[in-house]
Order: sequence, then structure tokens, then C-alpha cells
Amino acid sequence: MRTMIIGMGLMGSALADALLRENMTVSVWNRTPGRCRPAVDAGATHAASVADGAGECDVIITCLADHSAVIERVITPEVGRLLAGKTFVQLSQAMPEQSLEFAAWAADHGIGYLEGSILGYPKDVREGDCVIVYSGEPATFHACHDVLGAMGSKPRLVGDQPGIATAFDKAFFAFYYAHALGLLHGAAICRAAGIPLDAYLELMVDDWDWKLPDSVTADVLKGGDYAVREGTLETHAHACDQVVPYCRKIGVDTGLAKAIERIVKAGIDLGHGHNEIASLIEVLNPSGDHHYTDQ
Repeated sequence: MRTMIIGMGLMGSALADALLRENMTVSVWNRTPGRCRPAVDAGATHAASVADGAGECDVIITCLADHSAVIERVITPEVGRLLAGKTFVQLSQAMPEQSLEFAAWAADHGIGYLEGSILGYPKDVREGDCVIVYSGEPATFHACHDVLGAMGSKPRLVGDQPGIATAFDKAFFAFYYAHALGLLHGAAICRAAGIPLDAYLELMVDDWDWKLPDSVTADVLKGGDYAVREGTLETHAHACDQVVPYCRKIGVDTGLAKAIERIVKAGIDLGHGHNEIASLIEVLNPSGDHHYTDQ
């Protein structure tokens, strides 16, 4: 299956490398032509333009900076005509409502559409150990599964509607950045308190299995019953309440701890004090409404 990658930044270049490693036929294009050179040296073809590449490929993959770049480079009448009957895989950063716009354009031109979220770094793609989640028509997903599998060893279809994968992308990064800042916040407390960072990092990264507490919360969310199993929200509140004053005392920023404290208090005010910490989803999404598309 012939593929074209538009956008040869760090991630686009890694995608090209992964496809070439699996002996795929690959063409590449970038606004700055010199960025295509490593892929061309590895066996890719340098497309003279997006339209030229679109006419010669079966699957076109965008890995550009944002929505506007995709609009400018791909969402055109000429490219739409050349891609009719083919597949458009959108891996650029976008919002769910922008994915709806891409999907509508693809449908108008008879193009199969998938959107995806890359849950990893370029090195993970190159090593064949990257999860990429997609949404779109299952038939389109299965038709180009070999290409998707070459870019990420664990392609997953998380929904059949446009907008779902890009919403999943925001959920993933909400988790990632909260986790990363939690690690850094703890490190800041240790440094201010004179605790060796090596000891803290060894415990937090190497020894402590975060899947254990996460699995308790996940099981509660899946079941939908917040009744206490391991620890009440009030118990968590007592622990949280000690973090802000201690941070203030030792000169560590209190913003993150205050945000957590506020959310925990709101959960107790909603009547979840004797429930599991998973009940805080009712603070974060109080109505339980779903808004991943405008349809």
C-alpha cells in the first residue's frame, strides 16, 4: 500500500522511518524540503507537492503542527479530487470540532477518513512500541490496518465517529501532564526539605507500582458505584489538607496542591465524603453530558 506523509518534523520523520522499516512504499513532503532528506536517503520518494503525492498514494497521512496547516496544505479541491476513493489519516494536532470539519470534507470527496492520536514519543514509533488510537469507520480502519500497524504496534479503534480520537487525545494529555507535574511537585518538596532526590525518584519511578491504586479507581469508575472499598474521600482530604501549608512553609509553589484541595472539597460538598476518590469525576464532569461532537 502506497503511503504519503505530509509534515517531516520529529514525529513525521519517525512515522516515515517506521513505514520504511516495514518495506512500505513511502513518499514525503514538507514545507521546508531539506527536512525530507533523511527519509529520502532511507528510501522514501520526495513528492514535489502535496497534490503530486496525493495522486500517487493510497493513504495520505498528515503530521502537521495544527488545524490551519492541514487546511492550507490538504483541504483543497485539487487534493480532494486526487484522493477520491483513498484514505486520509489525520494525525496532526486538532480539536474535536476541527476533526468534524476534516471528516465532512473527506466525505464530500469520497475519501475514507481516520483521525488518530499518537500516545508516545518519536523514539517509541521508531522502536515499534507506540500506541496510536483512531476513530472513524471500522471498514476504513481495517482496510489500511497494515499501514497503521507499521506506524504503531498497537493501533486501536476507540470510536466510529470523527472527534472521538481527538477528544481521547486531550484525555490522555490531561492524565500525562497531571502525572508529570505530580512527580515534579513531589521532587520540589523533597529538594526543599533536604530529602535526596535519588531516593524519592527511585521509589516513585522504580519501586512503587502505580497500577495498583489506579486499578482501584478504574474498577470503581467501570462499575459506577462509588461506595467505599479502600479509602473515603474524607480520608484523602485529611492528607491533602497538609500539603498546602507544608509547601508554603518550605517555599514550594502551592498552586497544584490548592487545585487538588479545591476539587476534593467540592466532592465532599456534593456529599461524596464517604465514597471513593473516584467520585470526584462528578466534580470534574458534574452533568455527565457527552459533547465530543456537534452532531
